[in-house]
Amino acid sequence: MRLDAQGRLDVIAPHGLGDLLGMRIRRNPTRASEATYRQRTAEKRYPERWPRVEVVSV
Repeated sequence: MRLDAQGRLDVIAPHGLGDLLGMRIRRNPTRASEATYRQRTAEKRYPERWPRVEVVSV
């Protein structure tokens, strides 16, 4: 979820709003390989930024 240039919410929820609202991060198999997913989640340091987030392993 993010604000676009016009100040509107842009919602991306490939696994549905349940994951988004449940603070679960899960790989989208049509957009990222397992290696890319692991690298991106490590770089973004989600658990440090949001302690209640759940990063689902591949």
